Amino acid sequence: PNPYTAHTCDLFRCLRTRQDPVAPVEEGHAASTVGNVADIALRLGRKVQWDPTKDEFVDDDEANQMRSRAARSPWFI
Repeated sequence: PNPYTAHTCDLFRCLRTRQDPVAPVEEGHAASTVGNVADIALRLGRKVQWDPTKDEFVDDDEANQMRSRAARSPWFI
């Protein structure tokens, strides 16, 4: 089956059964973080150092500011 469809079916299965998904949330977070860190380094045009335990760049305020952006109204966190 289509990978998108498989993930969607798994989401609904989890909602019905309250079981964990096939792809653990923590692994999905780690996988997407690698791409986001690489994108930030590319945009900055320099090497960056990532601390996976703290989920932040080491001694790099400029890079850390790029980890999120302001939400559009009416959304907020």
